[in-house]
Amino acid sequence: MPPTQITKARALELREQLNRLNHQYYVANQSDSTDAEYDALMQELRAIEAEHPDLLSPDSPTQRVGAPTAPEFTEVTHPVPLLSLSNVFADDDLVAWHRRVSEFLEIDEFPMVCEVKVDGLAIALTYEDGVLVRGATRGDGLTGEDVTANIRTIGSIPLRLQGDDYPQRLEVRGEIYFPKKAFDAFNEERVAEGLPPYMNPRNSASGSLRQLDSRETAKRPLNVWLYSIGWAEGGLVPQSHSGRLEAMSGWGFRVNPWTSAVPDLNGVRDAYARAIEEREGLDYLIDGMVIKVDDVGYQDRLGFVGREPRWATAYKFPPEQVSAVLDEIRVSVGRTGALTPYAYFEEGVQVGGVVVHQASLHNEQDINRKKIAAGQRVIVQRAGDVIPQVVGPTPGQPAPPEYRLPDLCPVCGEPVFRDTDEAVVRCVNGRCPVQTQRLIEHFAGRGAMDIEGLGEKMAVLLFNEGLVHDVADIYALNAEETQIRLKEMEGLGELSVQRLLEGIEASKKQPLPRLLFGLGVLHVGAEVGELLADRFGSLEGVMDASEEELIAIEGIGPRIAASVRDWSQQDGNLNIVQRLIDSGVDPRQERREPQDLPWSGLRFVVTGKLEAFSRPEAQARIKSLGGAVSSSVSGKTNYVVVGEEPGSKYDKAVRLEVPVLDEQAFLSLLSEVEPSAE
Repeated sequence: MPPTQITKARALELREQLNRLNHQYYVANQSDSTDAEYDALMQELRAIEAEHPDLLSPDSPTQRVGAPTAPEFTEVTHPVPLLSLSNVFADDDLVAWHRRVSEFLEIDEFPMVCEVKVDGLAIALTYEDGVLVRGATRGDGLTGEDVTANIRTIGSIPLRLQGDDYPQRLEVRGEIYFPKKAFDAFNEERVAEGLPPYMNPRNSASGSLRQLDSRETAKRPLNVWLYSIGWAEGGLVPQSHSGRLEAMSGWGFRVNPWTSAVPDLNGVRDAYARAIEEREGLDYLIDGMVIKVDDVGYQDRLGFVGREPRWATAYKFPPEQVSAVLDEIRVSVGRTGALTPYAYFEEGVQVGGVVVHQASLHNEQDINRKKIAAGQRVIVQRAGDVIPQVVGPTPGQPAPPEYRLPDLCPVCGEPVFRDTDEAVVRCVNGRCPVQTQRLIEHFAGRGAMDIEGLGEKMAVLLFNEGLVHDVADIYALNAEETQIRLKEMEGLGELSVQRLLEGIEASKKQPLPRLLFGLGVLHVGAEVGELLADRFGSLEGVMDASEEELIAIEGIGPRIAASVRDWSQQDGNLNIVQRLIDSGVDPRQERREPQDLPWSGLRFVVTGKLEAFSRPEAQARIKSLGGAVSSSVSGKTNYVVVGEEPGSKYDKAVRLEVPVLDEQAFLSLLSEVEPSAE
C-alpha cells in the first residue's frame, strides 16, 4: 500500500526533528529533548520506513546505525587534493614563513586565522543538495578510501545540512578524532572484557573509521571538527576563511570554537601560547596550531609549492623527550642504496604515548656533530610527534670516538661509495638484494603502480623464491608455469594468487607519471614524474631525452637531469624498460612541446616592485608561457622586466645591452600572447 500524503509529511517532519536534535546533542552540546522522547521519535520513523521503504532517504537518522560494508574500501579520487602542511617549530621559523608570504604578496601585514591542530584522521565530506553523499579519507592526498557507511554512524556529522544558502555541491574537510575521556572509558571496557587496551586515541580513531563492518564503527564514540571548504559548486561561499567557518557552522557543521582570527604575528604568538596552556584541558589530542591566511583571494594568489600550500603552516608543539640507553647503532639500506644509521633500543622506549625500538640518527655527520655512541644514555623525542629521533646524549658524558658508516654494504658486502656532494654513503651494487626488494615494494606501492596484493611481505617472498629479480619480472608472473609455482608456495592460496595477478594486470592502466615515480630513479618523485610525463609523453621519450632537454624543463635542475640521464643510459635499466613495454606497460599522454608555448626559449629577469602584480606572480606568468626566469642578468638574458627601484640588475642589463621592459612594456608584450592580460 503506497504511503499517504500525511505519512510522507510525518516522515519528513520526524527526519527534520531528529536531525535537529542530533545537531543540538552532538554539535551544540545541548538538548531540549529527553532520551525517551528521542527514542520514541526514532522508533516511529523506523516503523514508517519499514512499512514504506520508498520513503527511506540517505539523510534519514535511521541510517546512522551501521551495516556491513563491501569487503574492501573503494578508492576515491579527490577533485581537489588534500595536501599536507609545512611545519614551523620555533619563532624564527614562523617569522620566516610570514616573511615569505609577505614578499610574495608584497604587503607587510595580512589577517590570519589560528586553529588547534587536532591529532586525528583527515576526512573529506561531500554533500549534494545538502545531503551527505560521500565520506573519504585523505589517503595519499590524491586518492583516499570511501568510508561513507562508517561516517554515517558519527552523530556529529550532519546527514542533511541546515538552512537554504549552502552550495548545491560542497566538500568540507576536517578531522575525525577519539575524545580522550571516551577513549579511556572504551579502554576500561576492553580490559574488563579481557581484551588488550588500545595504545592512543589517534590510531584508534583511524582504525575505527576503517572498520569493514560499520556496526563496529558505530560502537566507537568518534567525533569530528570541520575546518575548511575543499571545493563548492552551484552557490556562493564567503571569500575569507573565517567567513567560511562561520557559514559552515550555520549549515550545521561542528566547527571548533577555539579558532581565532588575528591581525598580525603578535596575535599568532598569543594564540600559540594559549594553545600550549590549554592543551591538556582539551578533550582531544592536539600537536600544534595551524595558521592560515584569512583572505581566500590571497590564498589563490599564493598557491602551492610542491604538495604544501604557501598560505598555511603548522606551528608544532615542542616534542616530548625521554632518556634511555642506546643499545646499538644499526645501519639500513634503502631502495636507492643509501646507508642510513638508526638507533636501536632493545627494551623499547615509551615516548609520546608510543613504545619505539628504533629512532632516527639521520646520517654519519649528524652522529658525530651530536657526539652520539652506543652504550650512552641519550635523549629521544618524537619529531613533530611522529618520527622518533635521538636528540643527543644526556649531559656529562665523555665524548665518544668518531663514528663511521661501514665501508662495505651490510647487506651485499660490496664496497660503498661516499658522495661528498650529498653527504650520502651509498651501495652502488645494482644487484644488492635489499635494494631490489624495496624497489619492488616501492614500484607496487600506492603512489606508484598501486598493485593490489603486492606489499612488503609479498615482495620479499617473490624475490627470495627467485620469481622477481626486478620490476619488469612482475609482469611475467602471469605465465602458466609461474602461476603453478605461486599456488604451491606456502601461505599463498588460489584466491591470493588470483588477486595478485588481477592487481598486476590492472596496474598496466596506471598513468605515465606513476610509472616514472615507481621506477625509483634517484631524485625523481611524484612531482618530477608529472613534469617528465608532460614534456615527453612516453617512457621511451624520457629515456631518449638529453640532459639539456631535461634541464630546460621548469622545476628540473642539473642534479635531477643528471640523475635521469645516468639512469637512462644504464644497460640494465634499458632492458627493464624494454621488457615493461613488451609486457604492455607503456602509458602515454599528450606531450606539451616547448615550441607550443609563445615564450619558449626566452629567458627573463624580473627586478624591482611592480604595480599590476607581485614579482613572483610576474615570474609565474612568464613560466606559464614557456619562458625561463633567472635570478641574474647575463648575456643569455633576452629581457629584463623592471619595476620601481630595480637596483643593480637594471644597471647590468644596460651595460650588457639586454633589452629592458618597464611594466607597461611588459604588459603590452603579455597582451600579444594573452588577449585577456590587462
